[in-house]
Amino acid sequence: MSNLGDNLLVKDLYMYDRLLKMRYCFICICFSDFRVSSRCFNKPHFLSQWTDVEAQRTRKPVTLEHECGDFPAKVEIQVRPKTGNWTNFYFPGIGSSQRDDDRNKTYGGIVYKYNKDEVVLFIPGANDGYSSGTIIYTGASTWRGPVAQRESRAQVRTLVWCPGDLPSPSHQSQWIPFNNSGIGSFLEIPHNQGTFPDLITVQIRQEGTEWLSDGIGSMSALKPDSTTSWGGVIYGYNRSHVRVWAPYRKNGKLFSADDGWGSSTESWSRGLVRIKSWKVTNMHYVTTQLNQNSNNELPLNTVYNQNEDFMIVKVLADNGNNKGFLFPASGAVQNDDGMSAYGGVVYAASRDTLRIWTPVLSGSRYLIYINDDWGNSMYPQTSISAKLLIQIWRSTTCAASTAPLATPSTSINQKSSKSVSTTSTSINSQTSNSNLKSNQAQSSKLSTTSPVVPAAVGGSLLLLAVSGAVVAVVLWKKYRRNRVVSETKEEG
Repeated sequence: MSNLGDNLLVKDLYMYDRLLKMRYCFICICFSDFRVSSRCFNKPHFLSQWTDVEAQRTRKPVTLEHECGDFPAKVEIQVRPKTGNWTNFYFPGIGSSQRDDDRNKTYGGIVYKYNKDEVVLFIPGANDGYSSGTIIYTGASTWRGPVAQRESRAQVRTLVWCPGDLPSPSHQSQWIPFNNSGIGSFLEIPHNQGTFPDLITVQIRQEGTEWLSDGIGSMSALKPDSTTSWGGVIYGYNRSHVRVWAPYRKNGKLFSADDGWGSSTESWSRGLVRIKSWKVTNMHYVTTQLNQNSNNELPLNTVYNQNEDFMIVKVLADNGNNKGFLFPASGAVQNDDGMSAYGGVVYAASRDTLRIWTPVLSGSRYLIYINDDWGNSMYPQTSISAKLLIQIWRSTTCAASTAPLATPSTSINQKSSKSVSTTSTSINSQTSNSNLKSNQAQSSKLSTTSPVVPAAVGGSLLLLAVSGAVVAVVLWKKYRRNRVVSETKEEG
C-alpha cells in the first residue's frame, strides 16, 4: 500500500508541476504577444556596432544580420564622420544610388537593401570610371548649408525595427506590381486615413526575391542616359493618396547599386511595392519654411536619442502638380553639377540640432524635383519653396486610439489619376493643422498623452491569472486528497 500511495503522490506532483510550468509558459507567451500587439513604439530590435568604412577601399558590401526573422517594419542607416568636429551629427542612408562613376563629379552616401535576415550596405568605389565617390558629401558651391563636408572615411551602423516594435499600421496595402516601363512606372495608392499619416513607408521588393529597398524623395541623377547606372523610387503622400514614381527611360531602375559602388553590380527593373501608414500620439515635431534664405541649422528643442528614437524629416510641396504632398529628405548629395537639373534636401542630426543642405535655388535646381523621366511623365514637380517637417518618435510614441485598421487596399489609380485634384498646402487634419501653422520655425511641446494599454490584453492577463489560481487550488486539493487516501491505506 505504501508503494501505491507514493506512486500516486509522485504522479500527482508531476502533473501539478507540469501544469504550473505550462501556465508560466503561457503567461510568458502572453507577455511576448503583448509586445507584438503593443500600440506603442519600442526601441529598435537590432542596433549594430559602429563599423569603419572607407570609400574606394571598402570594396565589398557590408552585411549585418538583424535577426527579425521577418521583413523589418523600418530600417535606419546612421553615418557619421570618423574624426573631426562633427562626429555627433548622423546622416541617414539612401534607398538607391542615382549615380555611377562615369563622370568625374563627386558624389556620396551609403546605399542599402534588406531582407528577413540581413541588411546590406553598399559603399562608393570606382568600377571602370572615376574614384569620385565619398561616404559623406554635402555638395560644393551649388549647395548651401551650415558647413561643407566631404568624408571618405566614416563609421556606419544600422537600426532595425521589427514589425512588433512599431504599433500596428493603421493601413497596409497589398504587394502591387511595379516596373520601369511606361504606365507601369507610376502608381497612386489610397492610404484611407482621411488625414496626413505621421509615417508612411514605401518598400520596393525585387521581383522573384525577398530583397527590399526603400523609397526616396527627389531626383538628383546626373544627366542620365542609356549607359548610365542610376535608379530609385520617388514617393510622396497627401491626406488621401500615396504617389509613387519609378524611372521609365534613360536606363533608370527601381534600385541601383551598380558601377561606382565597389564590387556591386546590382539593379532591379521590376518588382512589387507595398505601403504602410501610421497615426500616432505624443510626438515631438518642428517645422520651418524652406527657401533661398531659410535657416540651415535648426534647434530641435528636445533631446533626440540617436540609439533609440526614430527621426522623420519630410518636405511639403506648397505649389505645383504635387501641391500638398510630403516627400522624404535624403542623406547625401549625389549631384552638384552647376549645368545639371536636380533637387533634394539633405540632412544630418545631433542630439539637439538638425542641419540641412539645399541646392542654391538658381537655374534648374530645386527643393523637390521630379522630371519627365519618372512615372510615365505623370505629375512632374519643380519646387523652389517648401516647408520642412521634423518628427521624432520616442519609445513612448503610441498609435492614435481613433485610427482604424484598414483592410489591404487594391484600389490603384494610374494614368487615369491625372484628373484627380491635389490637396492644398496646409496640413489641416485635426491633430496637425493648428500645430503646423503656428509653429513654423519653432518647436512644439511634447504631448503629455500617456501610452494606452489595450484593454483586451489587460483583461486576458487578468483572466489568465485567475484561471491559473483556480487550477492551482484544484490541483492542491487533489494532492491533499490523494495524500489522505495514501495515509489511510498505509494505516489500514
